[in-house]
Amino acid sequence: METTKFLQSVLGDSGHYCMFAARGDRREQKFYDTVQEVKDAAYKLDADGFDVYFALATFKEPKSRKGDNAHELKSLFLDLDCGPSKEYPTQQAAVEALRSFCKRLSLPKPTMINSGRGVHVYWVLTEAVSASEWVVSAEKLKKACAANGLLADPAVTSDVARILRVPNTHNYKDNPPLAVGLFGVAISEPVVLSEFIEKLGATDDTTKELELGPDALQEALNMNKEHSFKLIVQKIIAKNGCAQLEEIMKNQGSIDEPLWRAGLSITKFCREGEKAAISISEKHPSFSREVTLKKFEGIEGPYRCETFNELNPGLCDDCPHNISTPLLLGTRIKSASGQKVVSEKAANSASNVAREYIIPQLPKPYFNGEHGGIYMRGKDQNGNPEDVSIYRHTMYVSRRLYDQEDGELIVFRLHLPKDGVREFTAPLTAVTSREEFRKSMAKEGITASGGEVGLLMDYTKKWISELQQTTKADEAHRQFGWADDNMDSFVLGDKLIRQDKIEYNPSAPSTASLFHAFGEKGTRERHVEMLNFYNKDGWELHQFSACAGFGSVLMPFTGMNSLAIHLTGTSGVGKTTAQMMGLAAWGDPWDIMCRREDTHNSRMNRGEMLKNIPLVSDEMTEITPQEASEYLYQMTGGRQKNRMSQSGNAERYRGKPWELLAMSSANSSMWDIASSHKANSEAELLRLFEIAVPEMVVGPEAKRITDILFEDVRKNYGLLGVEFIQYIMKNKENTKENIQKLRKRLDEAADLSSKHRFWSAGIAATLTACSILNKLGIAEYNINKLFDWAVRQVILAKVRLGEAKSSTSELLNSYIAEKWNNILWIDSTDDGRISGDTSTIFETKLADKDPRSFIVARYEPDLEKLYLSPAPLKEWCVKSQINFTKFIDDLKKRYYAENKNVRLFKGTSMGKIPAVKLWVLNFTLEKANDSSEEG
Repeated sequence: METTKFLQSVLGDSGHYCMFAARGDRREQKFYDTVQEVKDAAYKLDADGFDVYFALATFKEPKSRKGDNAHELKSLFLDLDCGPSKEYPTQQAAVEALRSFCKRLSLPKPTMINSGRGVHVYWVLTEAVSASEWVVSAEKLKKACAANGLLADPAVTSDVARILRVPNTHNYKDNPPLAVGLFGVAISEPVVLSEFIEKLGATDDTTKELELGPDALQEALNMNKEHSFKLIVQKIIAKNGCAQLEEIMKNQGSIDEPLWRAGLSITKFCREGEKAAISISEKHPSFSREVTLKKFEGIEGPYRCETFNELNPGLCDDCPHNISTPLLLGTRIKSASGQKVVSEKAANSASNVAREYIIPQLPKPYFNGEHGGIYMRGKDQNGNPEDVSIYRHTMYVSRRLYDQEDGELIVFRLHLPKDGVREFTAPLTAVTSREEFRKSMAKEGITASGGEVGLLMDYTKKWISELQQTTKADEAHRQFGWADDNMDSFVLGDKLIRQDKIEYNPSAPSTASLFHAFGEKGTRERHVEMLNFYNKDGWELHQFSACAGFGSVLMPFTGMNSLAIHLTGTSGVGKTTAQMMGLAAWGDPWDIMCRREDTHNSRMNRGEMLKNIPLVSDEMTEITPQEASEYLYQMTGGRQKNRMSQSGNAERYRGKPWELLAMSSANSSMWDIASSHKANSEAELLRLFEIAVPEMVVGPEAKRITDILFEDVRKNYGLLGVEFIQYIMKNKENTKENIQKLRKRLDEAADLSSKHRFWSAGIAATLTACSILNKLGIAEYNINKLFDWAVRQVILAKVRLGEAKSSTSELLNSYIAEKWNNILWIDSTDDGRISGDTSTIFETKLADKDPRSFIVARYEPDLEKLYLSPAPLKEWCVKSQINFTKFIDDLKKRYYAENKNVRLFKGTSMGKIPAVKLWVLNFTLEKANDSSEEG
C-alpha cells in the first residue's frame, strides 16, 4: 500500500497537516502544507527509530494541535487494542468483533491498519466535514460501538485532535519493532457520512444531549449539595469562618435588625433551618419564636457578602475566602443513607424491563451522594471538613471473580442517567497501572482524566481491600451453558439461571465479546407462534431443526459430546430460518451463529464459549475435505486444540469440554466432502447426521409467511430459554430417563449399534426437547410423527454409509489404479535374454530410473499373481488413513496373501537383484487401465 495514497484518502484537502513523533523522551510535532511532506518526514523519522503518528484533522493555524484549532476531517476511525489484559486478546479477535459489528449494522467494509499491536479502523468519507460536524457524528459512532459491544477505545473515537500511526512505519514499543501496515491489499471505498450515520441508528437526541450535557451535569451535581450551619459554626470556631456571622452569634442582644435578618437568610438555606435560626436569635431581649420564624419564612434568598459588608462595614476586609455568600462555607454533599435499592434498566439490553439493583454503602471514607456520584469526606489544608468528588456518577465494585487464565477480576457496576446500569469486568492487573486503569475505565464510558484517575484508582483499591477481607472470590464463568456438573445452574449472558431464581452473571474476558447477544427482544407469544408455523405434515425437518436448538442443552444427559447435524439442499427451503428458530431461544441468532467466512479455529472457539448452547454455522459451502474431517472429529471430541498461552511458556487454559449439537447448512453435501478425504471415512460420517432438504412447493401465502419468519426471528429472541432450563432443573431425573428411553426405542427401530452412538444421542436429545416444548405449551408438534421421520432419516444414513464404506477389493483396485505405471508386467516364463519380450519393453520404459524406487508391484498375467512391495503399500495406507494391519489381514482372508521372499525383477536384465519380502496374492488384472474384482 502506498502511504501517500492512504493519507490522501483519510485527510482533508484544506488546512495544515500535522505529524507527531516520539523516541524515548524526545518529542517532535511539525505542521506541513502537503501530504507528501508528511509522508517524507514520517519515513525519515521512522528510519531514525521514532514512533511516527499523523493527526486525522487538518488545522486552521500551523501552531497548535488542540481541538479548537481543528479545521476539517475526512474519516471516522476506531482504535481496537489487542494483547494480554487488553480489550481483545488478539488482532484476529478484534477483527472478528469488528466484522460482527459491521454486519449487525450493515456498515460498509472499513480500511484496517495493523498498528503492530492493535487495529486502527477507518471509514473514509466522500468529502471532508467541519470539525464541529464531525464531533457530532463521531459521538454517534462511539455510542453505537458501546451499544453493540464493540470494545473500541472511546477516548479515540470522538477525539478531534487524535493522532494514529502512519502506515509503512514501525511500532518501536516492541523489540524487534513491529511493522505498521494495511490488513489486505486495498483501501476501502469512501462512504457518504449521512448514509453511514443513518445505519448507526442514532437519533437527533444525540445532538441535543451533546448541547445540553454541561448544564445537565452541573444541575445533577447541584442536586447533591446541601448546606450545614453546623459546618459554618465549626469553621468559625476554627478561626476560618465568617466574621459577620460570628459577630451576629456573639452579640445577639445588640445587633441591628437588618444584620440579624442577614444572618437568618443564611440559616434559611441550611439543613438545620429553623433550629439554626433560633440559635442565633434566642439571646436577644425581645426574642420571640413566632416573630423569628415569621421573618425566617419571608426570606427569599441568602444574603451576599457585599450586603453583609454594607450592613456592617470593615469585618469583611480581611476575609480569606473568595466566595459570594457565607452560605457557601457550609456547603457539603448530601450523603445517601445506607444501601439503596433502585429499579433501573440494564444498559445495552434489548429488553425494556427494569431490574432491581442494590447500591451498597461505600467503604469509608467514601460515600454515595443522595442523587448519585462518589464522594470522599476529608479535610482541607486548614483542617476544615471537605467533601471531594471522586466521580460524578454512581459506580462501585460489586464482586470479585477468579479466572483460570486471567487471574483475579473485578466486577464494576456503573449507573448512568440515560443508559441505565452498565456492568463490566476488568482484570486486577489494570488497577495497578494508571494508564491501563484509565483505558479500562474509558472503554466503559468513564472519562476520568488527570487527578481524577488517581482518585478513582484509590477508590477502587479500597473496594478491593474491603471485599478481599469480607468475601470470597467467585469463579468466573468462562463459558455459557451448564455451570456445574450437577446441572443446578446455567449461564446465559448476564443471567445465572437457577431452579427458582436468576442471579447476575458478570462477563469474563473469554465471554465478553458475545455477552451482548444473550439479551431479550420482542414477545414470547410471537416466538411461540413462529415455532408453531412448522406444525404441519411434511415440515418435520423444520420441526427437528428448531427442536435441536433446545435439545443441544440436553447433550450432557447422553454421555456424548456432540453430534454434527448438517442440512443440505438448494436455497429457499428455509434451512437457515429453521436453525435460527431454535437458536433464538437463547439470544440473538444472527450474532450467535457462525458465518460462511469464519475460520475453523473461530468456530471451535465459539463452540468452547457456547459449551451447551447450539453451535450453528450458516453456509458451510466452501469447506475442504481436510477441513470437514477436522471439523467433525474436533466438534464431536468437544475440545479445543492444545495451544500455548500468549503470556508465557505455558499451555493455554481450555474450558470444559463442550456438549452440544453443532448445526450447519449448505447447498453442498458435507457427507460427500468428508468422504472424499480418504479411502475409508466411516469414522467421520458416523459423527455426522446429514439431512437432504427436499425442494418444497409452497403457495404464495406460505412463501410470504416464511419471509416474515426470517425477519421476525431477529426481532423475537431470548424469551424461551430460561423457562426451558428451569424445567430441566426441576425434572432432571425424568429428563434423563426420557432420553434413555428414546435412545433405546430409536436403536431398536433403526437397528443401531454402538458405533451409531453419535446419531442416537443427538436425535434422542432433540426428540426429548420436543416433548418438553409440548409440555410447556411452547410447541404442539406430533412427537410420534417426528420420531418416525427421524427413524427414516437414520435408515437412509445407514444405507448411505454402506455405500461409502470401501471393501477390500475396492481399496486394492484404488491402489493399483493409482500405481498403474509403477507395476512390472511380466510373465513367469519371460527371459531378459530374449529380444522383444516383455522385460525388454519394460526396461526401455525404465530408461535411467532406479527400478527399486520406481516399481511398487509385479504382476504375472500367466499365473494371475500379484506381488506387492510392503513399504509403498503401507505408505499409501497411511496417507489414505487406512489401517494397514487390518488391510493385510483382509488380503489374507480374501486373496490368500502370503509374505514370501521373491525376486521382484526376475526375468529382466536386473533379475539378479536379491529377493525381498513381498505380499503374494491371486488377483486378476486386465491390460487396459480398468481394475476389476478377482477372477
